[in-house]
Amino acid sequence: MARLPGKNRPSLLRHLRLAILFLLALVVASVIGNRSLIRLYQMHRDRATLEREIDQLTAANASLAEEVRTLRTDPARVEAIAREELGLVKPGELVYEFRPTAPPEESR
Repeated sequence: MARLPGKNRPSLLRHLRLAILFLLALVVASVIGNRSLIRLYQMHRDRATLEREIDQLTAANASLAEEVRTLRTDPARVEAIAREELGLVKPGELVYEFRPTAPPEESR
């Protein structure tokens, strides 16, 4: 028996529909869900933000480590901080304090 050309057509259409449904399901799954392309993009953006923050914190940490090293090795720096921030003076030094004067009052 020979196959009729019309008999093979419904089987081909059914396979084509199944393939289209499968591809559509793949597209939907890749866009929606926990492992979606949108979530992947958000995670990539978050990673870039965190890497920038790590770089900033690393630079701040290096700056603070340098400040600690300076304070441990440079007595002049410790003295400058004691004078500026704590108002300390060496024995025998004279301290001159200049207090701001009150602004002149306007008469009415």
